[in-house]
Amino acid sequence: MKVIMKKIIYLPILVLLLGVFASCQKDDSLDPRPVQVGGLYVRLDITNKVLKSYDPDNSYFGGLLTSPANNVVTYNLYVKRRDGFGFTSEFAKVKTITSFPVELKVYESDIATALNLDPATIGYGDEYYFYGEAFDASGNRADYYSLSTTVQGAPGMKQAFRFRTTSQNEGYFGNPANLAEYDNYVNP
Repeated sequence: MKVIMKKIIYLPILVLLLGVFASCQKDDSLDPRPVQVGGLYVRLDITNKVLKSYDPDNSYFGGLLTSPANNVVTYNLYVKRRDGFGFTSEFAKVKTITSFPVELKVYESDIATALNLDPATIGYGDEYYFYGEAFDASGNRADYYSLSTTVQGAPGMKQAFRFRTTSQNEGYFGNPANLAEYDNYVNP
């Protein structure tokens, strides 16, 4: 009788443990993250962080644009402007790139053309926000929201999907600390 009683006591404990372990299985339908496109990644190693408003013909924002997995066939770059008074434009396509690696150079005149502005109206104090999208040969698209939150928030990843620059005067460039402190990935 004692043996049967022990088995009866252990049976509910065993059922409870099985229920606990079975409930640990992840339900993928509850995952709030967007579907991520694997491998479509474009990297921008920025060499010119800020535009020189006093030399628009020779000053550009840019750096080396690469596709580390060599699977991106088209990269579109969009720009919007927030002027010194706080007025913001809509995004407009400024560049399409189909060959990697490439030295990305965006001049103030490129921005003015994309936004349909008089080049004389853009310059010192303006902020430019960039948004990129990448496509592979099958037409799959990746953008900033396709990246993991770790990559989105890590400037060291040098993602080429969301970043910014500004146009500055000569006084700004007179202090090397200004450029050292400027982060193209903060508040893009």
